[in-house]
Amino acid sequence: MQLYWSVPTQRENGEYLDITEIGGYEIRYKRKADADFIYVQVQDGYADAYYFDYLVGEYEFQIATFDVNGLYSNFVKISPY
Repeated sequence: MQLYWSVPTQRENGEYLDITEIGGYEIRYKRKADADFIYVQVQDGYADAYYFDYLVGEYEFQIATFDVNGLYSNFVKISPY
């Protein structure tokens, strides 16, 4: 299962976000029947995909961006391809 996303170009407040300011991404996912998310950090601001090779069943995915200072965006839903 693979997730793809577009690298953001603006912060939550609408200000421009240069790719060199992106520290990475945090993906959280869970089985649709479960209550708790599992978190994965992608420590690469240039990344635009993440591969899960071990998930079976129906899952919900969300992603947030964090900058080099550790400031996070809100989590948004994302669907695998």
